[in-house]
Order: sequence, then C-alpha cells, then structure tokens
Amino acid sequence: MNIRTLLVGFDDDMRDRLTYFLSESEIEIKGEIGDLSHGTEAIDRDKPGLLLVAATAERKLFMFCQQVYILYPEVTMVMISDMAEPELLELAMEAGIRRVLAPIPQREELISALKELCINESSRHFNRLEQDASVPKTEVLFVTGAGGGIGKTTLAVNLAVKLAASKRKVVLLDFDMQYGDSGLFLGIESRQTLAELLQDQKTPTLDTVNSYLEYHQSGIKVLFGPRSPEYAETISGKNIEKIVGILRNYYDYIVIDGAVGFGEVNLSVLDFSTSVLMAVQPQICNLRNTKKALLLLNSLNMEQKVRLVLIETLSKSISTADVERVLGRKVDTILPYDEKFTTSALNQGKPVVMCAPKSPYTVGISRLCAMLEGSVPSAGGKRKKGGRTRRKFAKRG
Repeated sequence: MNIRTLLVGFDDDMRDRLTYFLSESEIEIKGEIGDLSHGTEAIDRDKPGLLLVAATAERKLFMFCQQVYILYPEVTMVMISDMAEPELLELAMEAGIRRVLAPIPQREELISALKELCINESSRHFNRLEQDASVPKTEVLFVTGAGGGIGKTTLAVNLAVKLAASKRKVVLLDFDMQYGDSGLFLGIESRQTLAELLQDQKTPTLDTVNSYLEYHQSGIKVLFGPRSPEYAETISGKNIEKIVGILRNYYDYIVIDGAVGFGEVNLSVLDFSTSVLMAVQPQICNLRNTKKALLLLNSLNMEQKVRLVLIETLSKSISTADVERVLGRKVDTILPYDEKFTTSALNQGKPVVMCAPKSPYTVGISRLCAMLEGSVPSAGGKRKKGGRTRRKFAKRG
C-alpha cells in the first residue's frame, strides 16, 4: 500500500531530488504545500499519511507543524536536510516532528526509514484510537478550598495515588504557584518545575511536557509548581490551559492541587475541570469563606461540578448537619479525622493510602474514588459542565 505524501517548504532543487529519490516506491508524493496558511486545506483534500518537511528555522513552518501535530495525529512528519543542524532538533521535537533525517541517506535507506516510521506511527495511532474507544475520557479533578491548612494538598496527593492504584494513568499538577508543597507529601523533590517548562518550551508537546514530569513509586506523574513565589506572576491561565489540554491526550485522570482564591489560573482551571472538589473543615472561619466561594461558583453556573469534601477535625462542636445548614447544600463525602496516620505519613514523606492502607482516612479516600468513578452515588447529583468562567467573572467585576 502506497503512503500518500506531501512536501512542505522545500526549494525547487530539493523538491526535484526527493521526487526522483522516491519515484517508483511506496512513498507516493501527491504534491506540496507552498502556502502554509492554506496547508490544512491541502491535508483535508489529499489526506496524506506523511509530510516531508524542509529543515528551516522559519517560525511559520514550525507553527504549522504544531498545528498538524494537534489536528492530524494520524499524519507522520519527518524533517529532511542535507546537513545536520543541532539547533533545529529541539524546535522539530517541540513541533511534533517525529524524526529528522540529516544528511539525506541513500535512496533505499531513505525509503526503508520512511516506511518503517510510518508503519510504527500508524500502529501507535490505531492502538490509541482503540484505547480511546474503550476507556472513559479524561477526568480533570480540581482540588481547592477556601483557606489554607485544611488538608487540601493531603487530599489531592492521596486521591491521585489511590486512583493510580486501579491501574489508571494519573498525573498530579501542583498549581499552587506560590506555596505548592505536594513534594513533601510524596517524599520527592522537584528537579524541573512548571516555570522551567514554560520558559524552555514555548510550544510544548506531549513528549516535552512528559519530560518535565517527576515519577513517583505509586505510579503517578507529578508536575511541580515554581520553586519560588515570584515566578507565579509569569504563569497565565492560557499557559495552564495549554498544558492541561496536552495531557488530556494521554492520562485518565488529571488531579490539580490548586491555590486558594479566584485568580486567573484558578478561573482557567474551573473552565475545563470536570469536577471541583471543594475541601471544607467544620470551623467557623472556613465555613464562612467556603460559603462565599460556593455563592460565587453558583453565579458562574459551576454548582453541578462542585463536590463538597468535608475534612473532619478533632473538635466535634460543629456537626455535619451544621455544616450542611450553613453552606446550604449536602456534603458529598467525608474524610475522617486521622491525625495519627496523616502526621506519620507526612513525616515519612509517603501518602497515607500507601503507608496506612486500612486507616480511616484511606477508607474515606477510597469512598471518594468510588464516588468519582460512579460506583457510589453522591449527594451532589449529576455533573453538568459550567459556562465560560472568566467571561462571566469579568462581567461581575
């Protein structure tokens, strides 16, 4: 079977050489893309399986390749050049180009390399389609709260680890840009963070984002927030949306440990999250702030996304019924007070669900996982995707 091929960005000499090299082979050149602004129209028309791309530092070319990588995952892109130029390799990888052939190999070797690469990429794409058809779409779980020190990060970390225990692909994103400390709860230190990722990779791909994730023994991957608070201002909601959009192509669950408040990053996360896990403690100050947060989320049509997670404290002076009365809604699930195991786990740098699998807190996390997976009903009802958060929020301001 012939591999339909388009040439992109080559001069006349290189175009003629490639046409000659690939004549009477399975690599069937159907034409070329000259005007990149109409490149997707050519792909829709000719339906190529392979794009051969010229080695050039032209920004428009790499932007086009990234567009192809996102919109046409079934199309394999290969860069071809007479000379190896190391500075182009990183740009090519960021743009989704699968391989760089430089210098151009002999005819038979070139044809063989292109055929092998296309077959491998086609197989990978087919397997991914089969997997997508049988596995539920990615759930983006935004863990937040209306105050610090209420157990939000403990919840996010243990939830991610417990979800991964059921052989799901899980990534934990520490998006508390100023004071994120999920690494303490996992016993790992960040070598690379979100700040370095966005600084080094202007147009990141799944491969490059994955290279900035830290692996934890539980099986989850972690993207840490900036090491220092001053970097927080350099990270926008659009940056976050791009990163999460890329990760949704691969992971079953994306668990986001968010900061307190309704800044630009949190508003972006609210837009694309499938569930908002609002951590709340039975304390007067936290209940008051949670009430304010819920009112705002309701005004943004987010109430059906919210799952209220009550994290119990030593004091029993405020009951669950009192919490529900103050907040005006049912609690979806309860995490029992478990200072002995949660403190011990933090001191060991291990998630509670790993070092104390039978503890009350672990039982509570298991119940929450079952609720999110649909095997246990919650009091929150069916999920309903909210409207565009930032626009409505801006109007209120």
